[in-house]
Amino acid sequence: MSKEDNRDPYDSFLMVPGPTVVDPRVRNVMSNNQMGHLSEEFTDDFNKLLVLSKQLFGTDTGSPFIITGSGTIAMEATVLSLLEQNNKGLILDTGYFAQRFGQMLDCYSIDSNTLSFNFGSHADPDVLKTELKKNKYDAVFITHVDTSSTVMNNIYELVKVVKDNNSLAIVDSVCGVGGCELNFDKLGADVVLTTSQKAIGSVPGAGLMMLSQNAIELLENRKSTIPSYYLNLKKWKAHMDNPKTYVATPAIQVMVALKTALEMIMEEGLENRWNRHKNVANAIHAGIESLGLDFVAEENYRAYTVTGFHVPPGKSIHTQSELKSRFNVEVANGFGEMKNNALRVGHMANIGPNEVGCFLTGLETILSEYDDTIKKGTVINAISQILK
Repeated sequence: MSKEDNRDPYDSFLMVPGPTVVDPRVRNVMSNNQMGHLSEEFTDDFNKLLVLSKQLFGTDTGSPFIITGSGTIAMEATVLSLLEQNNKGLILDTGYFAQRFGQMLDCYSIDSNTLSFNFGSHADPDVLKTELKKNKYDAVFITHVDTSSTVMNNIYELVKVVKDNNSLAIVDSVCGVGGCELNFDKLGADVVLTTSQKAIGSVPGAGLMMLSQNAIELLENRKSTIPSYYLNLKKWKAHMDNPKTYVATPAIQVMVALKTALEMIMEEGLENRWNRHKNVANAIHAGIESLGLDFVAEENYRAYTVTGFHVPPGKSIHTQSELKSRFNVEVANGFGEMKNNALRVGHMANIGPNEVGCFLTGLETILSEYDDTIKKGTVINAISQILK
């Protein structure tokens, strides 16, 4: 067997749109002895986790929910618990993950409509305003950062339009919270949801939701029964109020790891973290631009956590493979029709200048083999002042 075949598959710079690189502090707590899920030790840890989650979301008034599962669990629990079959939802479609809200509403026979925007374009608040003047919706579903299109929407403008029209504002910030500025109380949304393994920098396995008091009242006063046990936020509300109660056994190590990741975020400081993500994104964008490549997302709406960019036609899978085998950098290919013409690179949580440099110099080397006009040192010149 060759030396390359013996390489640890986990020993790479993980720069996909999530999950992401996990700090040793987070990994290490997962190897501690097993705790009981109703023990005083875990109950204390979970209570601290709930407090930390409110700090992460920037809220004094919101109600936190943290349940075992992925971001998809958080999305579906929100849909199922807050909407009833006589309700109607509006989805702002800026990519595949926005479209999944529509699929979930269809699963539960909840009527919906979709406002579609060109792939790579942001959701226009004026278009939304026009639609809400014409039609009444009980809830509007907004994606903060869609990892398929790598668009970052202006959620503050969009949520204001929704609330001015007295609809529920539900924000999917799976790839935003922890890496992009978000203050729940200032935003005024009814629900913001995320997950553990992206900009938060922990391992997969926890869905996080923050609900406004308006959403809690709607949950508690809904007329029909929520047609689920595990996705029933009414049941989980009692557990969040008193974690000594039982709904289901949580993934204890995942929750303890998440608590550690949130402690690390607070040590760094939220504003420092947001600025670091913006700085890293600016370097990624400058490096890609220096190589003459086009972006998937439109200017001024490119995410601070993930970037999509075009490569020479038919070269994305080869470039992706070369980055992994030669430079130890793992990225994702494009989405859908752009699978072999684009790449997506995650730059969230613990990704820093070293990983950015490895990715961009590797990309430069590979592309120079297709294009002899690309000279060695191009990307370093482009990013040196940004990451100094």
